[in-house]
Amino acid sequence: MTKLGVAVVGCGNVSSGHIRAWSGESERAEIVALVDAVEEFAQGRQEEFGLGQSTVSTSYAEILSREDVDVVDICTPSHQHAEQVAAALEAGKHVVTEKPTGCTPEECRKLRWYAQRYPDSKVAVAYSLRYYPLNIRVRQLVEEGAIGRVLFGEFSHNHPHDFAHDAEAKSAGPPPVGKKTSFADKGGQYLPSSEMTGATHPYDFMRYMFGEVRDVFAFKSDCGVFALMRFESGMVGKATGATASKQGLATPHVLCIQGTEGTIFTQNENQYTDKGPVRGYTGYIVTNGEQKPIEVSESDTSHGDATRTRNFLDALTGDEPLICSLEDSIRTSELLHAIWDSHNLEIRVPVHRVGKSG
Repeated sequence: MTKLGVAVVGCGNVSSGHIRAWSGESERAEIVALVDAVEEFAQGRQEEFGLGQSTVSTSYAEILSREDVDVVDICTPSHQHAEQVAAALEAGKHVVTEKPTGCTPEECRKLRWYAQRYPDSKVAVAYSLRYYPLNIRVRQLVEEGAIGRVLFGEFSHNHPHDFAHDAEAKSAGPPPVGKKTSFADKGGQYLPSSEMTGATHPYDFMRYMFGEVRDVFAFKSDCGVFALMRFESGMVGKATGATASKQGLATPHVLCIQGTEGTIFTQNENQYTDKGPVRGYTGYIVTNGEQKPIEVSESDTSHGDATRTRNFLDALTGDEPLICSLEDSIRTSELLHAIWDSHNLEIRVPVHRVGKSG
């Protein structure tokens, strides 16, 4: 089998997991190019991962013109995803892209058009929670009716945060002129804003687990976004995308699904050692008054990089469905826009599909 040539576009923090995952599939794929607007970033990844065989470039257009590039892996800032996905499809490439896809309703409409125009190109989106083997198994159990009809579900996804540092920064006053701010990426480039809620993973995960959302009521505070959703199936879901103190536990209880015949729940079971916390993610099903662990053959809970890459390659070479396709991620963006509208307007908002222009 001929190896697929991969170009990693955007060599910031998130790219390391993507590169590591491609390296784990060395029999089927090979990184042939590293691309970044800041050349030093691409060179740094080349040296870090020993990718001397790859080329370094600052030109996305040049990479798309290369015949040895079969797959474009997009790890750039969110506002660049739509344009770069569209350009890759026009160039006849397959795509792996970081989330989200469609920072505005018009971008959702455009990407849906591109997905329909280039149906032979595969596009996988890195909504990482979908790729945890335990979460994949939980979804299978729900679909199999293991706990009967689902009544409601709750999900939390919190990042640890140093609130003491916030207080110190606030007391120090505004940053000096010229100092990098949150409005710029690591290369100093301006980051445009989005028309959807900032937190994405929890709400995509709820769609993945329970299907399409009918309407949503959400509110936002300094520490996060909290949403109550009614699904087309009739069930109700509650999702939290927030921050938690580094001095406590970010997300001890992750997922809880209540059905007519039982309960499924997952949790982070951190063990604290002198070298820091050792993270573990476990799940249980309770039926007939008996609690049993949910068994999975592997663990991939960093960002699901290995599972995502394997699934993508399996989809290219066989009939394996993508765990998160472009159309699926566009539907998540439409939900994220509804959440944005809800917490801005302080009303319940239906989820609208964007299609025909004009």
